[in-house]
Amino acid sequence: MKKLLTIVIALMTFTAVAQKAECHFTESKFIKASGKTIESEGNLKLTSADKLEMNYTKPAGDYFIIDGKTIRINMRGKKSVVDTEKNAAMKTQRNTLMNCITGNWKQAATDNNAESSVSEKGANKVVTLTAKKAAPRGYSKIVITYRKSDNLPVELVFEEFNGTVTTYKMTNIVKK
Repeated sequence: MKKLLTIVIALMTFTAVAQKAECHFTESKFIKASGKTIESEGNLKLTSADKLEMNYTKPAGDYFIIDGKTIRINMRGKKSVVDTEKNAAMKTQRNTLMNCITGNWKQAATDNNAESSVSEKGANKVVTLTAKKAAPRGYSKIVITYRKSDNLPVELVFEEFNGTVTTYKMTNIVKK
């Protein structure tokens, strides 16, 4: 009975975090190797626990869409479709992004072999995931800021082992 109750609670928790939401986002990507920063922006739509659309308005026409196990990308005219079951690096990226956005940061910590810490900052909860050891690729640190009121992210910072840092800031968030 205890095991069944644990499963039911886990499913209820997953359902609670797998919300539908839309927002505007800005993306700032600092590439350590070149010292350059690339600025982008667009609209993000989370329609289920495994469907996320990032449609860019700057640069116009770019997109990053997660639909189940498939990722469709158009970045600066270069289009691709990736089956994450056949591409381990993209599977990690997909799972990490989806888990961070849907509030399932504990799974993101597990998947990235990271330690986690949680603090409060005003109306927000800040979750920091720090890798336990260096790796050839992946994230050395992830910082997620969630609104405490509904557990939706307002900022995501992904720091890669190679020094590249990508920051997403979400505004005009509408919970659906």
